[in-house]
Amino acid sequence: MAQLTTTRRIVAGAAATATLFIGVGGLVASTADAAPKMGTPCGPNKVTTTIGTCAPINSSCTGYDSMIIGRVDSTGRCVIPGMNGTTW
Repeated sequence: MAQLTTTRRIVAGAAATATLFIGVGGLVASTADAAPKMGTPCGPNKVTTTIGTCAPINSSCTGYDSMIIGRVDSTGRCVIPGMNGTTW
């Protein structure tokens, strides 16, 4: 009988711990969902980029598809310098 009580205590403790972690994870997930979308202004002459950072428009960035270097345009994308209002 004592073993059953101990087992119930362990199960109850595990359930409480799981509820705590799920609750904390839920709070973190709701905060992450509230992150600004790409292209959202995040400061004077700054924009949220495709990777979720806040960068000045026309600043240097590393692009995709073997692009060595690019520029952040007003929509938050890393583009070839000279495109979408960026300069060399």
